[in-house]
Amino acid sequence: MEARAASKPLKQAYAKLFTSGTTVSRLRDAALADRLFTSDTLEIPGRSLAWKLFLLPDEPLQPLADTEATPPLSSLRESRKKWKHLISEHMRAPDGSYEDGVVPGSSLSERRASTGDLETNNPLSLHNENPWTEWFASVELRKTILQDVERTFPEIVFFREPEVQLQLTNILFVYSTVTNPAIGYRQGMHELLAPLYYAVDYDSVEETSELANDPAIQEFCSRTSVAADAWALFEAVMRGASRWYEWQEPPAASRPPPSSPFATHVNIPAGPVDIKPYITPVVEDCNRIQSNLLRSTDPLLWKHMQAAGIEPQIYGIRWLRLLYTREFEMGSAMKLWDGLFACDPTFELAPWICVAMLIRIRNELIPSDYSGQLTSLLRYPSHPAPDGPHHTSVLLRQALALQMSPNQATGNSLVLENRNFLNIPTEVPEPPPPPQRRGARTVRDKAPAATGPKASDPRQQSTQQMGFDFARGLLEKGESLGINKTIMSAVPEFRRNLSELAASFVRSPTTPSFPMEDERLPEERPPWEPKSRLEIEREIASLQSTNKRLGQSLSWAVDILLRDEAEAKDLLHLQKSKREALEAISYVRDVLTSNLTQIDEERLFGEEEIAKRKKAAEHKSNPSNSSTVHVPHPAALTPVPVADSRPKVVPVAPPPPGPIVSSFSAPPASPNAAQSPTSPSIAPWHYTRSNFGTGNLPSASLPRVPPPTSSTIRRPAEPSREPRAPRPAPPPRAKSQTEHDPLGVL
Repeated sequence: MEARAASKPLKQAYAKLFTSGTTVSRLRDAALADRLFTSDTLEIPGRSLAWKLFLLPDEPLQPLADTEATPPLSSLRESRKKWKHLISEHMRAPDGSYEDGVVPGSSLSERRASTGDLETNNPLSLHNENPWTEWFASVELRKTILQDVERTFPEIVFFREPEVQLQLTNILFVYSTVTNPAIGYRQGMHELLAPLYYAVDYDSVEETSELANDPAIQEFCSRTSVAADAWALFEAVMRGASRWYEWQEPPAASRPPPSSPFATHVNIPAGPVDIKPYITPVVEDCNRIQSNLLRSTDPLLWKHMQAAGIEPQIYGIRWLRLLYTREFEMGSAMKLWDGLFACDPTFELAPWICVAMLIRIRNELIPSDYSGQLTSLLRYPSHPAPDGPHHTSVLLRQALALQMSPNQATGNSLVLENRNFLNIPTEVPEPPPPPQRRGARTVRDKAPAATGPKASDPRQQSTQQMGFDFARGLLEKGESLGINKTIMSAVPEFRRNLSELAASFVRSPTTPSFPMEDERLPEERPPWEPKSRLEIEREIASLQSTNKRLGQSLSWAVDILLRDEAEAKDLLHLQKSKREALEAISYVRDVLTSNLTQIDEERLFGEEEIAKRKKAAEHKSNPSNSSTVHVPHPAALTPVPVADSRPKVVPVAPPPPGPIVSSFSAPPASPNAAQSPTSPSIAPWHYTRSNFGTGNLPSASLPRVPPPTSSTIRRPAEPSREPRAPRPAPPPRAKSQTEHDPLGVL
């Protein structure tokens, strides 16, 4: 769809701007007062002509106030010539060819340059000076730009045309790589360029149209120069808006050196070392809008936004970078641009427009919380003016008033203007009541669950009876005192609800209890909410279980590695076991370093140990097969000398009946104190089971006899005991025998 301005309205707009004898200052005032273009539609003839007049002056300095408006043809001719040179030089491949449509109607697209040396000028060459490397990088950048261009204003059919998307991509590519490589391409530039290109294309004149006889209009609105004129307007707009797209700190060579009054007298650096972090200009402007400008003009609104925790970058970056094209409709945004380009092409007024926009929606921001304020800021509500000037014109005048007089009185006058022109009330509405939490019920809703036929708890019945007695006594006391009937009419209702209220505070033992779990799944909660206590306990339990299994594996591996190969009967079997132990240790290392959640039990132990554990598990699951578990002595399987220091498995005798006493706890006062019914029982978590002497280190292989530290075995007092030499290991005994525990740790 190619919409073009009609010849007659375009000629009238040209005459109004350049042939009526009007000065530039009057045209600027007319654009600011909503008299230049009264409509807010997209198709307005002559809009691009006014933008060229405001943004492309022939002189480098601003024109005088009484200067007559003339078309800036010299600036257009220079910019068109420069555009043609840039597009022909920087859009050409190293072999001299162009992509289709880059240079339309030119013979350059068919020209081929000599390739020269194929080692350096070759698409497949890896040479450092290969020009094709830079070309391929530019092609990738063009693809990235095209992805954003294809999403530009999807509701407007004009921007879906392939020719329009190609020209928008070319303009953005030339701007980001040739004229402004320090900034490059950033998202949002395509939404600034799109309205400019649309206005220039709408006012373009074909060579065969009715206006071909007028050479001034034909040259000023040439159809073949739409891309060049749009690029010139975009360059002019970005001279004021480029600071909002800067993303990195400029190099030190481009920054002015700091000065110091002592630099000429003392041989020290010119200024102090700047250690402050770099803050982009757009972030500085956003902070200034909310912290300084809004605070000085509307302190109440600033206070509520600060209390809610709204960061100015959330809304300010989009407002400034896109020049309000997302906050207003396309036609209204372009009408706002008419006055902004006319009164301030440098965009120093843009932050004050943001302040005026915040004051306009103060009734939505003040009573709202964080989410409500964020919704209003990111989805700016529309306030169409029923009569009078357009709401964008009112916004521009309010921004100018704030810029000239930034105080609270000016902010109050803006509130009154919004009431007069936009019917926005001056009174701030009350905040809405907090929403009721899901699952919350009243006392009356909970009462039937506790006072039903199954509520047979005697404590609950006594509480109900106490409530009835209290209500009955209150009624009798009121009658004796002569309380009026109005008050007494509320007593029966109070008596009916008192029992239910009392019953709601008593939990019946028959009522099932459920763990307090979060109703939402963990993946549905936002990342800033902490985990519940139940989830943390589950994670800790899982971690403890994993550590226990890893510890058992390491204990088994250490026992295997401590065996002596010189005294082994089956050397191959022992070497295989040690290799399995090393593999188990390496697997434990991998589990601990990579935080694995699923552990392969087969890799924690050797084949023989796994078979033993499976057999023990089967025996534990079927206790009817045998009432007593007998652990064979290792000496019965493999004879071991007495001097052997390897860990051996010693049969463990069952503990004697009675309470378990830890060696780390205080012994009872008397032998019968443990069985005393009045003595406090020892909690199970106070008992620390020791593995000393349970089979890993038999007492026979110790260099000395361990001291008697057990508190469970009581021996008669002896006057003195001489240290004895270690006695030899006892011979193997039958399976039915039990071994005496000399240390008393079992």
